[in-house]
Amino acid sequence: MKHVLRTALSTLSLSVAVLTPLTAAAADVVTSIKPLQLIASALTDGVTQPALLLPPEGTPHHYALKPSDMRNLAEAKVVIWVGPGLEQFLQKPLSRTDAHIVTLLPDSQPHAHDPVTADAEHNEADDHDHDHDHDHDHAAATGQPVADEHHGHADGNDPHIWLDPLTALEMADQMLPALQQAFPQQRERLAENRAVFERAVRGKDVQIRAQLAPYTEQGFYVFHDAYSGFINHYGLKQLGYFTVDPARRPGARHLAEIRHQLEQSHVVCVFSEPQFTSAIVSAITSGLPVQLGELDPLARDAIIGPDGYIDYLQSLADSFAACLQEKE
Repeated sequence: MKHVLRTALSTLSLSVAVLTPLTAAAADVVTSIKPLQLIASALTDGVTQPALLLPPEGTPHHYALKPSDMRNLAEAKVVIWVGPGLEQFLQKPLSRTDAHIVTLLPDSQPHAHDPVTADAEHNEADDHDHDHDHDHDHAAATGQPVADEHHGHADGNDPHIWLDPLTALEMADQMLPALQQAFPQQRERLAENRAVFERAVRGKDVQIRAQLAPYTEQGFYVFHDAYSGFINHYGLKQLGYFTVDPARRPGARHLAEIRHQLEQSHVVCVFSEPQFTSAIVSAITSGLPVQLGELDPLARDAIIGPDGYIDYLQSLADSFAACLQEKE
């Protein structure tokens, strides 16, 4: 009996010893958000599997790292993030890791406001609207997209850079040297993966452009001002948005202005997002002849793999095409 027990324990110890390196290897590359994981996974196909920090229910604008997240950062060889304009929660933790840090948008600036709690969001949002009523009134009166001078992306500094497929290729170029340094024996494989990724992205780009061409004059609203890369690349007609920072509920006055603009404009579709309640969108569009769609800037449902980013682009295109097609 003792011999059997010792044999079982030895087998268990061997299994743990075999499994531990595989678990550690999975954290050799850590990405902050899912879209970066998709791109990194295409580059590291057959080399390693990038790990993800931000959980599906999280938002990169405001997130608190857990002890397990800190361990992943400490053990990683490469950490990939967009920059301070998006993942503000990573600025200090990244100073405590020896990993090669790839900052894709180093000059991006964080939002001017401090993170707000769920209980304070409504009041702060209303106060925010009161402070900037003259800007929103002007926007509504002129038919321009409702923007915010402090938090908007009108300056071209939209941190959601993965939504432009050609920018995604530039991001891959930024990741590649760090990955090759971390895996020197796989340099050629990583370079080959980069070439395969570019061919796939450019091919998909041509297909999506043809798919969306019939809808470039169809006006729409989005919940979150995050899609300028995709929208500008394909020449789509965004008329406005509900909020810049999804952690802040848009206030009642701002929503009233949007309702007015929806009534005055030819808006075909209003898009919500899966991680935020669509109750606001449903309420503001009630009784109006607009269709409701859904866009996911963080690729929550995307499957990780060499084709994950390509499939994500296609899912975005399908969402736009389905909602912008005017019903008879």
